[in-house]
Amino acid sequence: MRVNRGLLGWGVFFIVLGAVPLAVRGGLVNVATVALAWELWPLLLIGAGLSLVLRRTRAAAVGNLLVGLTFGLIGGGLLVGGLGSVPASVCGTGGSAGPATSGGAPPFVGALGAGASVEVTVNCGSLTVATQPGSQWSVARGPDPQPQILAADSGQLRVAFGRDRRIGIGTSGTRWQMGLPADPALDVTLAVNAGSAQVALGGAHVSALTASVNAGDATIDLGGAVGTTSVTGSVNAGSMKVALPTPQGTLGGSFSANVGSVGVCSPAGVPLRIRVGAQPLGSNNFAQRGMTQAGDTWTRGAWDGAASRIDLTVSANLGSIALDPEDGCG
Repeated sequence: MRVNRGLLGWGVFFIVLGAVPLAVRGGLVNVATVALAWELWPLLLIGAGLSLVLRRTRAAAVGNLLVGLTFGLIGGGLLVGGLGSVPASVCGTGGSAGPATSGGAPPFVGALGAGASVEVTVNCGSLTVATQPGSQWSVARGPDPQPQILAADSGQLRVAFGRDRRIGIGTSGTRWQMGLPADPALDVTLAVNAGSAQVALGGAHVSALTASVNAGDATIDLGGAVGTTSVTGSVNAGSMKVALPTPQGTLGGSFSANVGSVGVCSPAGVPLRIRVGAQPLGSNNFAQRGMTQAGDTWTRGAWDGAASRIDLTVSANLGSIALDPEDGCG
């Protein structure tokens, strides 16, 4: 019997995808264990790397096997409990739902200077971020667990919302609020782990934004942001939507979706170029959005010589990249 190596990864994926629910129903593994399969996502990168290193050799199939196996485990976990069950299994049932303000306690406040960095981590709860006038930031104290201000001075702000599941405290029902200043230029980093984030930074000076979502979701609105030159987003077993601003010059960025989805909204009339990387079991809608393909590059509008333009690189592993999704990026 001759094995088609090109379809080997697909075969392993479907075998494992079906075997996981059967194993759960047969009592061989429990749902809580399977729901943590999304934490294996780094194996996707290892598998992709092996495929590149070993291509043109007989061992090239090893990378495809690893990718197919990992996708099967993660996909099987999602079939058993659904995407919504992943945060619940990770976060537990603790935490109290309620408004972000609590008992009239004054918020945490401070001021940032130009070029400051902001790092925000959300574990299992829900965070809303908005722009506020001036140079001052604020974090509502909210219900327990209280936000943790890890570092705060004129050059940096590091805030953690919720606690890691390994500490054993669930925060899935908790909601927080945060305000970021409009005046100083900021580099913003956002990490959402089994939680949710709604970020609206219109009017803010955001030089660069980096966002990652792991078993959660994030909506990031940069429409109206000023001075943005770089936007990077990655999704692992979750979803992200990003509305890009109109750039002053070239806005560069990259997006990746691993067992998840990324939606990108581009400002009307701004020339756009998208270079597509590896897409094992991935998809995009660039053709439906009127883009022109040349090899692995898609373009829309008069790119060459444009004073304002957007240059992106994307990849999808058992995921999707959608340009200007029908339901928007709000």
